[in-house]
Parts: sequence; C-alpha cells; structure tokens
Amino acid sequence: MMLELKNVTKAYPVRKRRKGWFSTQDSEQAVKKVSLELRQGECLGLVGESGSGKSTLAQCILGLESLTSGEIWLDDQPIHTGRMKDIHLYKRIQLVAQDSSSSLHPRMTIRDILMEPIHNYFPERKEQALDICLSLLESVGLEADSLEKYPAQLSGGQKQRVCIARALAVEPDIILFDESIANLDTTTQSSVLDMLKRMQMERQLSYLFITHDLQSTRQFCDRVAVMVQGEIVEIFKEWYEDLLQHEYTRTLFQTLAN
Repeated sequence: MMLELKNVTKAYPVRKRRKGWFSTQDSEQAVKKVSLELRQGECLGLVGESGSGKSTLAQCILGLESLTSGEIWLDDQPIHTGRMKDIHLYKRIQLVAQDSSSSLHPRMTIRDILMEPIHNYFPERKEQALDICLSLLESVGLEADSLEKYPAQLSGGQKQRVCIARALAVEPDIILFDESIANLDTTTQSSVLDMLKRMQMERQLSYLFITHDLQSTRQFCDRVAVMVQGEIVEIFKEWYEDLLQHEYTRTLFQTLAN
C-alpha cells in the first residue's frame, strides 16, 4: 500500500441559523466519507464533473485543507495530523495543477524554477544542480536550451512539462495530477500521457489522475474511481458497461460511445 484514505470528510460552514437565544452553524460536505487506496506503481483515475469534490479531495491529500474527519496514511504513517514531525512526508507527494501558466513564476527562468526545489530539499546537491536540471528536462522531452527561457516563451504543452519536471525534482513517490492536461490540445495531451506512462515505469511512481474526462483515463489508468457530489460511487478496472453498478458511470460510458 502507498496512500490510503479512510472515511475522509471535508465540510465547510455555509450559514448560521438562529433559534431563540442560540445560533447553530450549518455546514456543507464537499467530501463525504471517501475511502481510497493508491498502490505502489499504480495510476488511479478520479473522475467526476465540476463541483463533485475532486479538487477538494486533492487539497486534503496535499495537506492544504484540514480534514473534518477521517484519516490519510502514507505507507504506515499518518499525514492528516498536521504535526510538524509528519510534514516532511508531504515531500513524497507532489502536485501538477491544471493551469501551468499560473504555476510558473513569469520572472523566473526555467533554470531557476527547477533549481528552487533542489536547493530547498537537497542543499547538499548544490554542485550537481545544473546536471540534475538538464536530466529533468531530458526526461520530460525538453531541449537543454529551455533552461534560459522564461515561461512566456514556451507553449502550453512545454510549460506543463516544466511543471512535471519540477515535481520530479523533489523525487516524490506520488504525483497528483489535477486536470493537468485539460488545457492542452488532443495531440499534446496524447504526447504528455505517453511521457507520463514512460516515467511511471522508469521511476516506479504512483499517480492520482484527477479529471472530468473519462476518455483520457482509458489507456492511462489502471483503475478509475468515480466521484459524485462528494462521494466515491464506483471503482472499476474493466471497461465493460454491463459490469458497472452506478447510473452516473453508465452515463459517462454512453457519452463515450456516442
């Protein structure tokens, strides 16, 4: 086991109601008792429409949102506690977000962007930092001269590759992709997915691939979890409609067929 979520719930306060002298705080559950397992070397897809709770769940995993209840474990260690001694575990989980443009500082060169996590996490590798950056660029299919460029000089696909290289610089065990290819054209999407699959095999990485597009998970993910209104309603591996249990998943399959 690599990452395990146990009954994870995240609720947000929405309004206060007054009853006599007392007031009560109502809340809305964005994530409802989600239990998931991500295995070593696995790519798990998480599919759901906008507002289903996918991104909120991602923020909980990354420690950007505290849990209302539930637990998140990385191997045999809890990472949901917020205790300082557990924070170092988050280095093992990195995010590649949807909008690569806002993820990259416009006034930093690609060299600076890649060197920053190396200096922060591996200060003892200062002398090797340039060679590491060049190796990272090669692994994501970018030329060495990209190092001296700024994000504005790169295409959308190239910027997303830089974001992936930056995530790899920390040497994570898990990469969380939150709609990371949604803004790319179909050809670029296919190229990026091929690259990610190759890197996964070479580095034994685990992926959590969050998307609203079921089609993109078909050849890329080992299993797919379907999220509706904050709940995981189905997890499947075989792509046969007659084996599916939930109506929403069947609807997604029918959309693909059409």
